[in-house]
Formats: sequence, structure tokens, C-alpha cells
Amino acid sequence: MLGKNNTQKEAAKGVFTSSVSLLANVLAFAAAFFATGPIYKFSVGPVTNFAVSQYGAAMADITAILWAVIVALTVFAFARASLATAITLGGLALAARLF
Repeated sequence: MLGKNNTQKEAAKGVFTSSVSLLANVLAFAAAFFATGPIYKFSVGPVTNFAVSQYGAAMADITAILWAVIVALTVFAFARASLATAITLGGLALAARLF
């Protein structure tokens, strides 16, 4: 009987963990969708100017493309880490309050 209870707790923990991960991924994708454009628009000029001054004019286009990818991945990663932590802590606080 004790083994069955442990198995149920592990299954519930797995469902909670996968749900947190899925929710964090979806919300981080939305955050990246909305935040990448403004951040890229604000920062692409200085980054491209730096690349051109250091490596020549031929690097301008590739730098702009790579910078877009870097900004999108960075926004996604920070949003996912923040959201996963917040959702996990919120769920644990709720569970502590209920049980």
C-alpha cells in the first residue's frame, strides 16, 4: 500500500512538472513574440555599427540577422526561466496553503 502511494505522488509530481514546463514555454514564446521586435529595433543600430567598425561593411547584413536570432533566443530564455520559477513557486505556495 505504501509503494502505491509513493507512485501516485511521483505521478502527480511528474504531471505538475510537465504542466509547468509547457505553460512556461507557451508564455515565454508569447513574450518573445511581443518583446523581440522592440528590443531588436532599439539595439540593432549600435550592434551593427560596432560590427562594421571592427570587421568591415560586409558584416552589416549578417550581423543584423544574427542579432535578431540572439535577441529572440535571449528573450525566450529569460522569460522561460522567470516564468518557470514563478509558476513553480506559485504552485508550491498554493499547495502549502491548501494542504
